[in-house]
Amino acid sequence: MNTKNITDWGVFWVLFMVAEFSMLASLPYAVSVSGDVVAQFGSSLPMVLATQFARGTVFLIISIVVGLFLGRKVGLKAPVLESLFEARGLPAGFSSSVKLSLLLGVLVGTTIFVVDRGIFSMFTEPLTIFLSSPPLWQRFLYSFYVGIVEELILRFFLVTFLVWITWKIKKTSEGLPTTTGIWLSIMLASILYGLGYVSSLSSSIELNMVFASGIMILNVMAGSVFGWLYWKRGLEAAILANVTSMLTILVILGSLFQP
Repeated sequence: MNTKNITDWGVFWVLFMVAEFSMLASLPYAVSVSGDVVAQFGSSLPMVLATQFARGTVFLIISIVVGLFLGRKVGLKAPVLESLFEARGLPAGFSSSVKLSLLLGVLVGTTIFVVDRGIFSMFTEPLTIFLSSPPLWQRFLYSFYVGIVEELILRFFLVTFLVWITWKIKKTSEGLPTTTGIWLSIMLASILYGLGYVSSLSSSIELNMVFASGIMILNVMAGSVFGWLYWKRGLEAAILANVTSMLTILVILGSLFQP
């Protein structure tokens, strides 16, 4: 087995195990916000959670494998983990990437919270009130689940896959994906996730057109930031920014501004 394969397997197992632990840690939060909805359909909560966990595990395996395989072709990667497994230490620019990710995560989280409480509240119950209703420790753990799993599925898998498609269609003179192709991939992944998120929320809270449109816009905004970080700084930077944004929304601002 060559060095590249060893690195890929190392990165795979780290990402997979971290994501699996984050899914387990998020289960108490899932019970808090979804238990009543599941009961209305007469389903067994443990069975629903087990099914969702198994489905999530399959998605994660596919996402990580595709991200590693196709990402190598189009220049999208997890540079920190790859560098560590190749015994090269932390990559150049690691410190600046951490600072940038933290800053952008706080800005994204604050923007979403302010828009939700300041604008959405004129039309319906703010979403952040519903999301911040579980206990603090559950919100803390759930923030890591969202940041890790979202980035693995949306950026490492979906954006990488879409970029690979655009790369097959058109390359730069250096054989790399075009900037237009990358941005189209980032935006499309954000839109698809926004549509899915709105659909999933409709089973828990009442949505109207203005609220649903606002959620879509905020998802595209956040997805663009995280997608840009993935493109320019790597998967770890996108994960850190996403986790920071969720901690800002659910833990910090969600605790300071409870109704």
